[in-house]
Amino acid sequence: MSSKLQNKKLGIIGGGQLGKMLLAECNKMDIYTSVIDSNKDSPCKKQCDNFILGDINDYKTVLDFGKENDIITFEIEHINVDALEELEKIGKEVYPKSKTLRVVQDKNLQKTFFQNNNIPTAPFKFFHSLNDFLESVDNNEIEFPCVWKKTKFGYDGFGVKVLNTTSDIKNLPDTEMIIEDYIPFDKEISVIVSRNVSGDIECFNTVEMEFNKVSNQVEFVISPANIREDIDIEVQELAVKLSEGLDCVGVLAVEMFLRGNQVLVNELAPRPHNSGHYSIEACVTSQFEQHIRSIFNLQLGDTKHSGTAIMLNIVGDSGYEGKVSYENLDKVFKSKNASLHIYGKESTRPNRKMGHVTIICDKFEEAYDTAKFLKGTIKVKSE
Repeated sequence: MSSKLQNKKLGIIGGGQLGKMLLAECNKMDIYTSVIDSNKDSPCKKQCDNFILGDINDYKTVLDFGKENDIITFEIEHINVDALEELEKIGKEVYPKSKTLRVVQDKNLQKTFFQNNNIPTAPFKFFHSLNDFLESVDNNEIEFPCVWKKTKFGYDGFGVKVLNTTSDIKNLPDTEMIIEDYIPFDKEISVIVSRNVSGDIECFNTVEMEFNKVSNQVEFVISPANIREDIDIEVQELAVKLSEGLDCVGVLAVEMFLRGNQVLVNELAPRPHNSGHYSIEACVTSQFEQHIRSIFNLQLGDTKHSGTAIMLNIVGDSGYEGKVSYENLDKVFKSKNASLHIYGKESTRPNRKMGHVTIICDKFEEAYDTAKFLKGTIKVKSE
């Protein structure tokens, strides 16, 4: 075993499904792991060597947790970045770095970074409060439709809303926000790029995502994306530019809009991402193993795959909340090309991510038909 893996304690901030899948790779390599999460029933609780119940937004809690580990990483952006910066000052390795997270976790800073570094993105305006935004609306400075986004703490479609008319403003919270021009895109695509401490970089295949129009959540992730080769090269180069520009160590998910031949970067996530789950079965090196390789400064692995991989999200059905009950999971095992992942969350609620299924086939049509069938068959209810 490489000395880079020996006698190194890894601390993971956040204990959701991304952490659980990271732990699966750590366990293969016999890496000692500690996880901190505010949920006593965290999916990671039984998978790590040491589980800490604590508030990941509290400065002292995160600082004390990090002091007990050699390398610190995270599976969620919404954590105390000041504590990460202090950990770096006392000699701890934090990846991605605090300066990377500080930019990405604030959508205004993120979009400003795009502008300052000539990264194509939708035009936007920043507002300190709802009143500031309303004043701009009253002055006819806002063109509808537009997209409202909270600058912090948005996820999985929450904290994002399309405003078609002024009547859509009435239920917005009073918070910092950005207002983006509405982009009628043809496809939403994503690239996951990994970069190790030495600066070596590898990209996974560009994928395309299909969304549920009601919940604004991803339903299907399709790899590789059905796009022109020159566009594929462009988006991969953009992902590399962003990883290097942000000095990001670890995996970085780059979500983009494709409108005709125009590519616009939408948002970033400096962690393993839903759009890369397919890589567990499809690629020699999954996004989770690649993240571990990156932060331990190991050689990066092979990221390509043949055929078609489609991932579908298993989410809580509308109208159900409480202790989870699954229906028709057995249908997955009747498909020779499908793999099931259940995250271990004890309770469900509408649209909560509870698991995923990956289908791998030589032909896209076969994989897509299977994905559509399973999406319509699997039910997530409450007891």
